[in-house]
Amino acid sequence: MEKIIYEFLHHARATWNRRWWILPVAWIISLGGWAYIHNLPDIYEADARVYVNTQSVLDPLLRGMTVRPDTEQRLRMITHTLLSRDNLEQIARNSDLDVVEGNSSLDDQVAMLREEITLEGGQRDNIYQVGFRHHDPDVAHRVVRQTVNLFMERGMGDSRLDLSTSQQFIERQLENYEQQLQEKEAEIEEFKRDNARFLSGDGNFYSRMEQAREQLRQARLQEREAQSRLQALQRRAAEAGAGGQARYQNPELERRISDLQDNLDAMRQRYTDEHPDVRSARRMLEELEQRREREAEAYAQNPQALPESGGGWGNDPLQVAITEARSELASLRTRIEDFEDRVERLEGDVHRAPAVESELTSLTRNYNVMRDSFRQLQNRREQAVMSGEVEMQTDAVDFRVLEPPRRPDQAAFPDRPLLAAGILLLGLGAGSGFAFLLSQVRRTISDTRQLAEVTGRPVLGSISRVRTAVHRRRRYSELFFFALGVGSLLLAFAIVMTLYLTDTASLLDNVTGFLP
Repeated sequence: MEKIIYEFLHHARATWNRRWWILPVAWIISLGGWAYIHNLPDIYEADARVYVNTQSVLDPLLRGMTVRPDTEQRLRMITHTLLSRDNLEQIARNSDLDVVEGNSSLDDQVAMLREEITLEGGQRDNIYQVGFRHHDPDVAHRVVRQTVNLFMERGMGDSRLDLSTSQQFIERQLENYEQQLQEKEAEIEEFKRDNARFLSGDGNFYSRMEQAREQLRQARLQEREAQSRLQALQRRAAEAGAGGQARYQNPELERRISDLQDNLDAMRQRYTDEHPDVRSARRMLEELEQRREREAEAYAQNPQALPESGGGWGNDPLQVAITEARSELASLRTRIEDFEDRVERLEGDVHRAPAVESELTSLTRNYNVMRDSFRQLQNRREQAVMSGEVEMQTDAVDFRVLEPPRRPDQAAFPDRPLLAAGILLLGLGAGSGFAFLLSQVRRTISDTRQLAEVTGRPVLGSISRVRTAVHRRRRYSELFFFALGVGSLLLAFAIVMTLYLTDTASLLDNVTGFLP
């Protein structure tokens, strides 16, 4: 550490001995540097701050009813494409750069805008800062204003254009689906007409065939019932004719006996003779028949006792019932023949019907899929229409200009006071460096220790220098003039700083006009 301090003091002493080279170098660099920074063109910077609000109160209210675009992704896309060539050409035209710059080359204008326009921020708080530098403050202000306007137009207009395009696409798809549905409906109708005998009725083919068989069985059962009823009526008619009771007629009693006999026959087919209902019906039938026999005997003894109701065998209720039973039996046989023909026809089509039903199922399935897609598109169209209304009447992305662009009054570059101070330090440093370099080129021995190191021999002694009054006066005068030179340089620096800070730097034009 002691050696380092010794070396530093030795070099500092050697540089101080050549201190007169510091002033001219510092003066030359300082004056030249100050003249250079004074002649640098002023660069004005205009900027603006825009806040983008991507959160809307309508989003939770209209969720599921409208389609809201991804505002965050759209905003990132806008910021990434803002400085594209098309946008920069639009900014150049709107800012009249060809008139201001006097340069009609659009490529040069676009290159200049791409290099100078800055878009920063928006990482977390969605606050973007747009800046632009130019030597003309009016141009800087116009470019920033046009850039902010374009940024807002792209943010509000792109989503509306996307929704309009989506609505047009959905309308075209609906027209296509509607035409396809009409064609499919016509195909299904034609298929049903061509295969009506396989498809008529409810249910599938096998259920219709089973239903026809069941109807045939029911009809045959009804035929047997009607046949039994007719036979019973015929037996009763024969018994009535043999007993000589044909002359007495009681239509009401005969009707009740006939109805009760029909009910009894029906119940016997379903129940045994010991069933309570059957026994009750038989008892009532026996009572009615006994009553008829009593009335007939009374009528035979005294025909005037009971008035004859009826006009002979033509109005005999028993004969009327027999006629009705025969008509019913004939109707049932006709119905049986029809059911037999139907069952035979269905059994003949049993091999063709499954293929027809399978083909109809395929056609219907395709039609249902297209119909469901058509209905979904209709719902999407309604969502698109409502989304379009929301976009037209509200803004999904709200742009707020926090700081509008203003015409800059002061230049942003160069920072002449800072550069002037830097040039002063550079001049003093360069002068000191030059003096140090001379001390290294023309090295001298200043003490005994250095002499011993150079000669490699021990130093026996040294003779001190005696400074006379003349020497001291000359030394003081040298220090004075050196301090005067340094003070003059600092004074010049103070004057330059004062002119820059008080905006009176135009006075330096008279000075720098004489410099090359």
